Amino acid sequence: MLPKAYGKTAIFVVVLVLLLALDTVRALEGLPLLILALALALLATDRLRVWLRAHERVGLAMLPFMAAALALLVVFCRGRNLSQGVLLLITIALVFDILLAALALIGEASKRGGRGVLEFVGLAGIGIVVGLVLSLVFLVQVGCLGGTSLAQP
Repeated sequence: MLPKAYGKTAIFVVVLVLLLALDTVRALEGLPLLILALALALLATDRLRVWLRAHERVGLAMLPFMAAALALLVVFCRGRNLSQGVLLLITIALVFDILLAALALIGEASKRGGRGVLEFVGLAGIGIVVGLVLSLVFLVQVGCLGGTSLAQP
C-alpha cells in the first residue's frame, strides 16, 4: 500500500513541476497556471463532493467545484489581452459551467423546493469563495520564473 502512495506523490510532483515550467512559455498565455489552479480547486472541494455523494446529493456534488471554476475563469480573463483561441476555450468552459450549475439548481428546486435552493446557494457560495481565494494568483502580478527584461517591445 505504501509504494502506491509514493507513486501517486511522485506523479503529482512531476506534473506540478511540468505545469510550472510550462507557465514560463509566453505563447501559452498562463494556461498552465490556470490548469494548476483548477486542479487545486478540485482538490479543495473534493471532501465536500464525497460528503454530498454519501448523503445522496449527487446533483449538487460537483457544484462547489463548478462555482470555483467559474470564479477562476472570470478572474483569469480580467485585464489580459488573450488570443482568440484561448478566449474561445474559456468561453466554452464558462457556458458549460453555467449550464450545469443551472441544471443543478433546477433539479434541486424541483425535488426539494426552497430548502434545495438554499443548499444550492450555500454550496455555490462556498465554491465561489474557494475560487476567489485561489484566483489571488492571477490578481497579484506574479513574476515569471524565467529571466526578466526591462526592454520595451
